[in-house]
Amino acid sequence: MTDREHDRMPYRVHVEFRTASSFLVAYSVNLSRGGLFLETDEDVPTGSVIDLDLRVPGSEMLNLSGVVTWRRPSDSPDGPPGLGIEFQDVLPTLGTTIDRLVSTFHGVHILVLSGDRQDRTTLARLIKSIISTAEIVLAADAGVARSLMSGELDLAVIDVDFDTDGALAAVRAAKEQIPPVPTVAISTNPKLRETARAAGADELGTNPPAFAELQLLLVRALSKPVLVRQTVMPPPSSST
Repeated sequence: MTDREHDRMPYRVHVEFRTASSFLVAYSVNLSRGGLFLETDEDVPTGSVIDLDLRVPGSEMLNLSGVVTWRRPSDSPDGPPGLGIEFQDVLPTLGTTIDRLVSTFHGVHILVLSGDRQDRTTLARLIKSIISTAEIVLAADAGVARSLMSGELDLAVIDVDFDTDGALAAVRAAKEQIPPVPTVAISTNPKLRETARAAGADELGTNPPAFAELQLLLVRALSKPVLVRQTVMPPPSSST
């Protein structure tokens, strides 16, 4: 098979979002503009036709078709690996579903753990300025944060600097939820950030994060699907 034929091979990818809120964030950032960045290690060549089956809690399966227009490798300094997908006529396909999900939307629920009162207040203020619908629960103690960890949360923002062991335990508690709660771990220490990554943190940031940095981290963590599974579709049979 030639490279050109390989690029034209259609692919089907099954994508599951953790919550309706997660999907709505992904929609507002990407889908409403006719595209989607799909974080995945799957190897799909640029130019490939791709069909996406999107599973969103509270909705029927959504089916979209597009083309892979760019790829980001796993060793890129610009962010996580994945595919840039361009769609056509997205709004007619999603309009009814979006209206229904928005009508039952009750905001994004975020847990903020930081042992410093001023840092907690600053983080909460920044998050509200980025996501106006955010319902924020503040925790000064890692044990309290772990007790508040549940599948009802959309995101946890965890300060690793104040009580490192407790913060890492909170990250692990988030990963033990079904489905796992996405986490953003922040620290002044690069080594601590990597330790938080090893514990299961989805995104890493400086402490305190700048507005633009925190915005990127929140959106990326909230909109990330919980499952991306690729299936190579069989090529159409050629006539003899």
